[in-house]
Order: sequence, then structure tokens, then C-alpha cells
Amino acid sequence: MQKAAVQEKTAITLTVNGERKSVRATTPRELLAELELKGEFFAIAVNRHVVAKARWNEHVLANGDSVEIVTPRQGG
Repeated sequence: MQKAAVQEKTAITLTVNGERKSVRATTPRELLAELELKGEFFAIAVNRHVVAKARWNEHVLANGDSVEIVTPRQGG
């Protein structure tokens, strides 16, 4: 009898908005969920390159990446 292989996500270290974090997320969409950031009104840049919202589920985050997550704010 062969055991089913269980694939666990390995934690990676990212710098998120200037703060180092160990996360299991592998995409920007997963990162938002892991950081418990709700909503769709964000801009995300990985290593200073903006990731289009349409690619949040497919862009692969790598150990050591720098991620900036910003949201529009009203004010003056």
C-alpha cells in the first residue's frame, strides 16, 4: 500500500512594506489572504514591478522578494 504524497508549502521570507515576514503564500492573492487584507483595492509591486490584478493568482513569489502593498487613501 502506497501512502499519498502530501505536499506542504515551505515558508519563504519576504520583505512586505519594509518588514521581513515568513509566509507560506506563493502568490500575491495568497499573500493578501495570509496577511488578512480584505478587499480588492490594492496595488501590489514585487521587486519594484507592479503585478496586474489579473495576475495575482499566477505570479509566483520567491524567497527574498520585496513586496509593496498599497491602498488608495482619501485626503489632502
